[in-house]
Amino acid sequence: MKNVISFSLLCLTVALTSCKKEDKIDDDLKKVAANINKTTPQILADGVRLDSVSVQPGKIFRYNYTLTDDTKDAVSPDQIETFKTSAKEGALRVVKTSPEIKEFRDRDVTMVYTYYDKDGKKTADFKITPDEYKAK
Repeated sequence: MKNVISFSLLCLTVALTSCKKEDKIDDDLKKVAANINKTTPQILADGVRLDSVSVQPGKIFRYNYTLTDDTKDAVSPDQIETFKTSAKEGALRVVKTSPEIKEFRDRDVTMVYTYYDKDGKKTADFKITPDEYKAK
């Protein structure tokens, strides 16, 4: 019985420590998001605007973009898929190499990218997980 209680306390301590660590990371990410949001909206490339970033529980950092020249209805599903593939490849390259987000890599943050058309319709989204950006 004593071993069961000791083991239970150990499990509780580990769980609480893990939660506190993840809460700290989420708090740090929220500070980063607040600083980035001070500079948005921001035109990044022809027809792409970063509107905002946000943080979701579980070390998820979300980027919200608008494709300012396009409407979802004017492009085919194949064109959307091609854009999505190309955008993910480019984002993954940046995530793997950018010194600015080294902290994200070190902390195993998942990044989610969501693109809306100029009318606000969700057009494409993808995520980049630690498994993807840490793969060689």
